[in-house]
Amino acid sequence: MANFPRPTEQTKQFFQQWQTYQQLIEHNYMAHRQIHQAVGALIKQQFDRPFDLLDLGCGDAQAIAKTLRGSEINSYTGVDLSPNALALAQQNLATFPRVELREADFLTYLNQANPTAPASFDLIHAGFSLHHLLLKEKEQFFAHCFSLLRPGGYLLIYDVFRQPHQDRQQYLQAYLDRAQSQWLALAPDQIQAIAGHIKECDFPELVATMAEISQKVGFMPHQVLFTEPRGFHHCFAFPLGQSGKALAQDGV
Repeated sequence: MANFPRPTEQTKQFFQQWQTYQQLIEHNYMAHRQIHQAVGALIKQQFDRPFDLLDLGCGDAQAIAKTLRGSEINSYTGVDLSPNALALAQQNLATFPRVELREADFLTYLNQANPTAPASFDLIHAGFSLHHLLLKEKEQFFAHCFSLLRPGGYLLIYDVFRQPHQDRQQYLQAYLDRAQSQWLALAPDQIQAIAGHIKECDFPELVATMAEISQKVGFMPHQVLFTEPRGFHHCFAFPLGQSGKALAQDGV
């Protein structure tokens, strides 16, 4: 695993070209459609009451805004590096009751959150963003999210993951092979930009590694919401539980 600083600026520059990522969503190349159906089902099942949502790496919030329509959402806080994406998010969330958008690296945002402040959110959502963090940063991410969630809350993650037999280089080659052979709606220069971003900025983990990190900080065992057979894209819910923090603090 890499031990150098992650390329935050390169990530920001790539997502300034938001139209390319919008095409990935539109053509469902990363299973956004199936994932958000699963996300919507969880929200409908677990949040029949007003809830506050933190969206980390929110992008333009188009997909989650559609998923949240008709829900009991009380407030939405979105964090993203791309001002272009956030400008679109402002439009996509225009009908929501309380919206706060922050231009920032989401781990920096979490690090600056007051760790002694009362938990502020019922649901934390991170879609295709966690793989940009290095392993130690992922551990920080889970710990911060645990502290920000209220009892009964959920951390909801969908992302790319390595197969058990893959190291990072094998993952990169397999993912790029798939993109070049299947993402046919994209122009060659768009595929090239995506390939450059993936090679520099993607650090996916094994599912087992994420499960271990989450339970180490106190989350209950994760729930599988969507898994792509023999694929890269998966969606998991990490429940806090009604008394999760008390149990964690007691060392249970």
